[in-house]
Amino acid sequence: MQVVLQGSLRHFGVAELLSFLCGRGESGTLELEAGDHRARVLFVGDLIVWAQSDRAKDPTGAVLELFDWSAGTFRLTDSVVMPDNVTPLALQVPALLEEAKRRAESAGVFSDATIFRVVDDPALQQQVSLTGDQFRLLFRLSGGRTFKDIVGDLGAPKQEVAERLRQLVDVGLIAVAGPEPPPTIEEKTDPALKKKTTAGRRRTLVGSLTPDGTPDNVYPLLDSAYTLGRAPSNTISLPDGSVSSQHARIVRTPEGFVLEDLQSRNGTFVNGEQVTDKRLLSDGDLIRLGKIIMTFNIAREGKAGEQTLPEVRLG
Repeated sequence: MQVVLQGSLRHFGVAELLSFLCGRGESGTLELEAGDHRARVLFVGDLIVWAQSDRAKDPTGAVLELFDWSAGTFRLTDSVVMPDNVTPLALQVPALLEEAKRRAESAGVFSDATIFRVVDDPALQQQVSLTGDQFRLLFRLSGGRTFKDIVGDLGAPKQEVAERLRQLVDVGLIAVAGPEPPPTIEEKTDPALKKKTTAGRRRTLVGSLTPDGTPDNVYPLLDSAYTLGRAPSNTISLPDGSVSSQHARIVRTPEGFVLEDLQSRNGTFVNGEQVTDKRLLSDGDLIRLGKIIMTFNIAREGKAGEQTLPEVRLG
């Protein structure tokens, strides 16, 4: 037995792998792992002859379940060893993909190309209380993301991700958009026009503050302005004696989030530097108010041309 290919499912989905492998008319065993879950698929020529997973009871269900895996690793070996006392199957990948698509549609799962965007409505955002999982998901959608990308980021089953997205759609925090329109002929031939068109699109900023040592206690920054201080009347209340009653303010502007000190007793600091004027925050900045330290983060938009190299090694 020899390992001929291995890599990450974040870059090569199970459906793509099986379509490629069975399309070559060769034989082998595809072993998959995601956390505590294990699975393997045996194929001979263009047919899957056996499959098993600790999440499914039958071979067909095992393959269909694998199509939802968006994280984990795979390993391909060049041998096919059937389990004892089983009859080889003859499953065709195209037919399995059609069945997976049918099940996804009946379950209300979004298509891979569906794009989700944050709705820029501060009045609404003030009225909605989010769980930690919901905010982390919302945080990823600032620049608009496809369903396929979101599933890959979260590493969760499509059905689970779809349900989370549907909850945010129902309360009006995000909107479902169609696939990005292709560039026009003018934009293709005139890079300056393409750049101008892209720059003119409205961008919604989504930020957060995470207190040091409590990564699950996240303050989402969805509104246009926030006050931070010891008093309960602040938007973000920090009940600590080193923090002034009204200590600092964060305002969302077209350029980004701006922090200013409100003449606090112990001062406001960013990355160890005292804030004496309005300061534009950057992703990853460390903010200190008295003894309270928080990390500022902002959702990033991918830049055109950025690529992630597949994690694949040939044996």
